[in-house]
Amino acid sequence: MKKTVSFITLIVVVAVLAVTFAACNNATTQGQLVDAWKEGRPYECYTYSVDDSAQEGVEGEYVCEVSYYAAYNSVSNPDKVRVGDTYFEQREGYLISSKLDATLDGKRILYFMECYFALTDGRNYLLPVATFRRETVDGDEVLCMNGTYSGNNLSYTLKTADGEKKGSIGLGSVYYDNNQFAQSLRGVSTFSSSLSFSFTTPVVNATEQVSASLTFSVGGTASVGDLPFASAGKDGDGNEVNNATTTLECYRATLGRATTVSGASQTYLYTVNPVYAAKSDDGTTTLLSTYDNGKMWSLPHVLVGFVEPYNDADGNAQTVTYSLTGISLIEGED
Repeated sequence: MKKTVSFITLIVVVAVLAVTFAACNNATTQGQLVDAWKEGRPYECYTYSVDDSAQEGVEGEYVCEVSYYAAYNSVSNPDKVRVGDTYFEQREGYLISSKLDATLDGKRILYFMECYFALTDGRNYLLPVATFRRETVDGDEVLCMNGTYSGNNLSYTLKTADGEKKGSIGLGSVYYDNNQFAQSLRGVSTFSSSLSFSFTTPVVNATEQVSASLTFSVGGTASVGDLPFASAGKDGDGNEVNNATTTLECYRATLGRATTVSGASQTYLYTVNPVYAAKSDDGTTTLLSTYDNGKMWSLPHVLVGFVEPYNDADGNAQTVTYSLTGISLIEGED
């Protein structure tokens, strides 16, 4: 089970890949998460392959979906948003959900995570409202967490093999949700090659229910090539060309947790320039471009991939790599 253990440990640190922060509630420069998905409404989907260096081949798939919701209205919009086991009358915002489906040591591992973000301050910024996580191994639930935010506190209900636990966690003035922080960070208003800031995030799992301090730092850029999806681009003479694969220039960022025993930093790659996208005329596929042709939506700071290091049961350094394999604006296509 050494690989299963490694995956679960990584998720504890950053809420699973996913990838996963939540929006900030304060008005500091770094805390202001702008609406990074307004041009892709009502739906965006990002698919990643999952590769554990300790095993042959690809071990799984990670899918992250962003869905827009109008504000609840008992007459014009009576459907409430559901996050895990919680229904609520939502403010306008986004439900970000993600699923990791991987086979490790012959066991099927499923992680399902959600966080709802409300648009605040004149619809400019994002604020986490409710969060959820479920983990199963071969169909058996090993963890289920429901949480709601109020001010700088997360109230949660946690179910594990040891039973049910309820509690609350106080957070700092700059905080992110640990289930969807990576997608949320796309909206940082001051993204640059020298960005660095710290924040807190709630960590709720079988062994910890704490507020963790994390530092996110961008240390330059890197070109990521041969991404396995087609896009339109321009050649050296400015003529449009159709590329069978895609190359994107990315900010290279690290994420580290301040702990008693310092852990290895994770690496995240966000595009410097937007990726442009639109549905095809017949609405069956999503067209992508690396330049703005004036007819496509702009998708800022797309998360192209991330790497989570770990030590296996024998103490050997390993990595789990998440690589972008597709972008879709069509719900249910992936």
